[in-house]
Amino acid sequence: MDSLARSTRIRFADIGDLPSLIILAEQFIPGEACDKKRLEVLKRALKNPDYELLVAELDEGIVGFIDQWIIHDFAHGARLSYIHSLYVDSRYRRKGIASKLIQRVMKNAINRGVSEIHVTTRFDNESAINLYRKHGLIKRHLQLEKEFK
Repeated sequence: MDSLARSTRIRFADIGDLPSLIILAEQFIPGEACDKKRLEVLKRALKNPDYELLVAELDEGIVGFIDQWIIHDFAHGARLSYIHSLYVDSRYRRKGIASKLIQRVMKNAINRGVSEIHVTTRFDNESAINLYRKHGLIKRHLQLEKEFK
């Protein structure tokens, strides 16, 4: 593990982190939403007991985040976890920070009684696919999507 990853603190996000998270969200998905809408959605999500948002923090500030939703799937008869977003600022990539975030979110999922964890990424995002595989995410399914604008 890179020394930078060792000095990275992983913790639950709080209200004081919102400005930094909004900046990272714009880097992650530019132009997807205005800051006001992102703040509104994030504040609502943070109140949901089935939502978890972790941040990676260095002395410089927050450099990454991961979030997961816990769902109650009656067909599986179990709780499942969906990693929705994982992002690390480009200046801090390939230093073990994303791995540290994934390890922590998986530990939290296990502690919450989750039986499966899922994640999606673009088919061409080989670095993300390799990262997730490194952490044991191996099954492949097709997720279809329709946007409503």
